[in-house]
Amino acid sequence: MISNKMIGKSLPAWKIAIKLLNELLVPLLWVPAVLFTILPCFKPAEGSNSRVVHSLIAIACYVVIITVKVIHGRLKKEGKYTAYQSRIVSKLDLANLVPLFVLAVVIAFPFYLLFVTSIKSPIEANSFDFTWWPKQGATTQAYNEIVVVESVIGITMTQAVINSFVYAIIPNVIGLLASAVAAYSFSKLRYRGRDAMYYMLIMTMMMPGCVTMATGYLMFDWYGWTNSPLPLIVPGLFGGAACIMFLREFFMGIPDGLLEAASIDGAGRWRRFFSIVMPLAKPALMAQFILGFISSFNDYMGPLIYLNNPSGYTVQVTLDFLSSAVMDNSLVAAAGVLALVPMLLLYIIFQKTILKGISISSGLKG
Repeated sequence: MISNKMIGKSLPAWKIAIKLLNELLVPLLWVPAVLFTILPCFKPAEGSNSRVVHSLIAIACYVVIITVKVIHGRLKKEGKYTAYQSRIVSKLDLANLVPLFVLAVVIAFPFYLLFVTSIKSPIEANSFDFTWWPKQGATTQAYNEIVVVESVIGITMTQAVINSFVYAIIPNVIGLLASAVAAYSFSKLRYRGRDAMYYMLIMTMMMPGCVTMATGYLMFDWYGWTNSPLPLIVPGLFGGAACIMFLREFFMGIPDGLLEAASIDGAGRWRRFFSIVMPLAKPALMAQFILGFISSFNDYMGPLIYLNNPSGYTVQVTLDFLSSAVMDNSLVAAAGVLALVPMLLLYIIFQKTILKGISISSGLKG
């Protein structure tokens, strides 16, 4: 087998350079080429020649790309040339890295705007002229003033974060246990009507939440639970259909022989559930808890309908109230950054757990 070093020595330097340009430069040039193709579509500032500059840069990028591609296409007919590949290209797959980088920039762009707006001065943050970075200098004035504003309107971001954690943790912890018990019943126990009950449970997922919103409010109002966190906590204590479906699929991957062996040793149903099934399903349980917690923490419609006292508001309702009561974009952005920090830390800490638990696999490894 001919190595890359041997082929590289037999090829002229200019052919190797064309090969490297095609593998390294062309994928990178597609980013500015597309970007400077889109920018001329926007209206430039009065007296600015930015459209001409952007168009020339885009044309230059396309000329380089086409030139390298044409030369590379002609040289590709030689067998030795196509077999050569540099060490850098063999380690870095730019054809995949460049789209991933562009996607990462698109995803991070809103977070960048939020943070930059929070460190702008009030005049610059509320100006119609958009700036990518504070021209008047970065300042933490918004973070200092938000405490004063919260004391005036009666809503504090700290209390809102605590409320959101309480409303999310309690139903998710207890509801996850209830969902695990139901999933264990649907996957490992044998009784009449089991499959019919499971299919009826799955059918409830087909009904949109807006259909039951009015009737749910009337029911909770009849109970006297409105203007309290009970409608946000109590229904979640009984689990969720989506969580049961996910855990059932995970539990079905646990070998029945393992549970039968434990049964022969004298373990009952509850002992098998807590001693064998639950430890094996720890990744799936953690993933479902984190995903459920994020969903409950970011819920907006439920707290908006059932909570009327500002002291019980969640983060989402507090942000909406601040954006309506405070006419300062820097303050609202600062509050958004403070509300984003808990979820960002949660993802950074448990990202591996989430990815590991989402993949539905057997409870046994190896």
